[in-house]
Amino acid sequence: MTVARWTDERRVRLGDVDPSGRAWLDAVAGFVQDVAADHSDHNGFAGTTWVVRRLELRCGRLPRHRELMQVATWCSGVGPRWAQRTTTLSVDGQVGVEAVAVWVHVDATTGAPTALPASFLDVYGETITDRRVSARLQHGDPPPDGARLDWQVRRSDLDLLGHVNNARYWSAVEEVLSQRSIAAEPVVATIEFRAGLEHGPAHVVHRSPVDDARGGADVWVLDAAGAVAASVEVRPVVG
Repeated sequence: MTVARWTDERRVRLGDVDPSGRAWLDAVAGFVQDVAADHSDHNGFAGTTWVVRRLELRCGRLPRHRELMQVATWCSGVGPRWAQRTTTLSVDGQVGVEAVAVWVHVDATTGAPTALPASFLDVYGETITDRRVSARLQHGDPPPDGARLDWQVRRSDLDLLGHVNNARYWSAVEEVLSQRSIAAEPVVATIEFRAGLEHGPAHVVHRSPVDDARGGADVWVLDAAGAVAASVEVRPVVG
């Protein structure tokens, strides 16, 4: 039986956390990715292919080592060839992370965006509140004078599609936050994906936000030739 809203529980394990015990951002993105796949598989869409276009993580409190998370996920919006999925990670009934992702439905052979599966709205329709979701990218290009660091893409960063898995990009963000002494909570962090990134040398460009009193960081991940693969905005939650 299909379900529009999927719930599950996940334990935060040793490999998911930093030395202080809080979950890495890439682990959180991995939780979000995995529960989306579980929900899709349960509803009979295992043969479909989806690519993340944008992911916003609203991190009030990141989960800690060995905490049991209550996970909930549902389709909250749609566009012509993409769907918006909202996921919450809670501990002891308190939502610590809310993730809102735009997933583009693509042809498995060509990689081109294609219409949503015929039965998609029948399965997920009851939780959809926005039928005009945009997949347009909003981040700008990296500044020529931004700080730079080298980032090596490992073979273990690649997934089934042959490029860096979307969750792995957050490890570069963690490196920037550490260098800039920016806490990973509470923040709102949004990543946008422009292209795939393959195994080999890459670069990360970062700077302080322009015209944003909240502070934080702007981050771009570039391939060896300088093309942008992904961009991230991290903003502390004020108040």
